[in-house]
Amino acid sequence: MSNLAIALAMLAAGSVYHSTARIARNNGLSGLGTPPYRREPRYRVSVVAPAYKEELYIGNLLRSARNQTEPVAELFGSDSSPPGDRTPTICRVWGATMVRAPAGNIALARNLGAAKATGDILVFADADVVLGSQFVERAVDKLEAGAVLVHPREAIYDSEFWNLALWAPQIVRPPSNTTRCVALWREAFDEVGGYDPDCNPITGYCREDLDLGRRVATLYGPRSIKVLGPLIATSARRYKRFGLSGWENFDNPVRSYITRVV
Repeated sequence: MSNLAIALAMLAAGSVYHSTARIARNNGLSGLGTPPYRREPRYRVSVVAPAYKEELYIGNLLRSARNQTEPVAELFGSDSSPPGDRTPTICRVWGATMVRAPAGNIALARNLGAAKATGDILVFADADVVLGSQFVERAVDKLEAGAVLVHPREAIYDSEFWNLALWAPQIVRPPSNTTRCVALWREAFDEVGGYDPDCNPITGYCREDLDLGRRVATLYGPRSIKVLGPLIATSARRYKRFGLSGWENFDNPVRSYITRVV
């Protein structure tokens, strides 16, 4: 690679870094404030968050879900926390309906929350995600335009290093995963059978969230999945532990990681 190409790549990376760092600090967290406007909901939207000992994070997620430019109809916390953890209390403060889920199976926790949800559109978000205030509105725009499932690019809100490391590769190739946060039609979720409880990173190497995306793409075609701009922010905890692959670089030690963190 020529020196000019290297310089241009560095400039591009710097531009992406500064813009996404700003999003992570401001726009990504703007879901915590009052949205600039609020439109009438076009569909009933349900947000489901699996949680195990998430008292440090889940309040920010639920608050950001309550402060969308297009309102969310209902929140569900699929909780498997032990007695004494404040996760259920925090969820109830933000008006989330609690669904008790067994510990150790994230797919099952997501499905149990979805079974109680009545939305036309389901949003599944990890507990350490913060939704930008326009996430739901932009997701509904994509779904109305023909998408079956949408997922956002993510920015890191608590580590500038990992924010740069995450975004630099996306200059060349946009993200194709369906992790952290997705929105999809309820009808499509039911048609593909929801998350597969046997696809469990605790007991094997299968990622239940990536598996859902693959099954949607298989049934509806790859173009049915659309990527949104950086409308969520998430913590760097997975990257600090596993590197850029996030969940992929694990072997059986992920069992203890999920027990402590997810």
